[in-house]
Amino acid sequence: MIQKAHLAPHTLGEKDVPGLRAANLGGYVRPRLPVGHPLREALRTDFLSQSTRHALIRAELRSLLEVWTQAGIPALLMKGFALAEFDYDSPGERFYGDVDLLIPNDPDVIARAVHLAIAHGWRSDGQHAHPGDWTHECAHLYGPGGHIKLDVHRFVSHWWTGSQRRVKRLTNEVWDAAMPVDWAGLTVLRPSPTDQVIVNLALGRAWGDAGGVKAADFADLQLLQSKHGLEPGALARRAQEMRGTHTWAGFQAVCQPDHPEHAAALQGKSATLRLAAQQDGVLNPARLWEARLRRLPAMTFWMLRLLPDVLAAARAYRHNGDPRANLHRWARPVSGRLQRTTQGQIISAARWWIRLLYPRQAKRGTCLPRAYATYHALRRYGHPAVFVSGVARTGASVTSHAWVEDDRGVMEAYGEPLVRLRFTETFRMPSHTRMK
Repeated sequence: MIQKAHLAPHTLGEKDVPGLRAANLGGYVRPRLPVGHPLREALRTDFLSQSTRHALIRAELRSLLEVWTQAGIPALLMKGFALAEFDYDSPGERFYGDVDLLIPNDPDVIARAVHLAIAHGWRSDGQHAHPGDWTHECAHLYGPGGHIKLDVHRFVSHWWTGSQRRVKRLTNEVWDAAMPVDWAGLTVLRPSPTDQVIVNLALGRAWGDAGGVKAADFADLQLLQSKHGLEPGALARRAQEMRGTHTWAGFQAVCQPDHPEHAAALQGKSATLRLAAQQDGVLNPARLWEARLRRLPAMTFWMLRLLPDVLAAARAYRHNGDPRANLHRWARPVSGRLQRTTQGQIISAARWWIRLLYPRQAKRGTCLPRAYATYHALRRYGHPAVFVSGVARTGASVTSHAWVEDDRGVMEAYGEPLVRLRFTETFRMPSHTRMK
């Protein structure tokens, strides 16, 4: 289906609509269908909803960037939002989840940026206040209207193990080549077109996503190359400068809808991309195992401590009753918050327990026991966890889902950043809890 969406959209039929929506390609495909094609009307809602969502996000983001600009805080717009706003013919063509931007890796600048955002109605999940929890991202901000989750980066790429030296160098080179753009009267920065391809797409996927691509990557790659007249030689030279020659070659090969490994890459399981990253000195297997072994004692500790929560979740799941009855039994007042590191360890331990207990079920099929166990454990240890149930409708079919948030909204450690875009909430427990 994804191959047809990119290479032969006119051959798509009604049976392909659920797949297009699951891949977030409905808005992209619609304007590429010939006039009179039966799917144009079916995908009209996809295109319009993405356009409307982008307009709401755009308004909130511009207001914040105006504040930052007045305060002298530079921000470099990256990835999906920037592509939808500046490169595609219409924002309705390019779906994206979170908004990504880069600010200088300076604790004082990061603190000022977040505090200014909070002063203008934005919320933070608290990461900014704990530098020890910083990865390539240093803050997560939520817009005043609830339309936008802003991932504030200090580095352009994740690093899995070892020194930060490599990503610092990569980030500095992106800053040096960044280009100012007049955004309807507001000057913002964007990576150079070459860096959008090499750093944000190729290295970002193969290094940051550890061997994966996304459904929109092929379209992004073709668009950027044609719109900016990027020559193969210039891209190869930039990849070499960034020490990503093998990664760039592997990405070009795999990021083709007709490549035999493309489907595996969409699941983050491309052997070609992982090997290329290793050849470029990233994802060193020995260092990865070393890092896993360092985490093993803490993971073992929390998996043992979560045994009562997992057993309670398994019993509730086995009885298959109304989740609210179980949640009422488990309700207990909380008066504080767990540290972010502890939250992540509990969430990770619950995830591993569910993988062990239900090895033959898909991730979507284990959402309820996982949410039960995570909610039960977080509440037991004093964190204001919130159990949320929702549904998604595609035509006549309805898909239910369950997940866990807290009083600040979707939890980064839970690993489902787009859950509120894909599912409409049906109930939450405690029912009175709303994001602060």
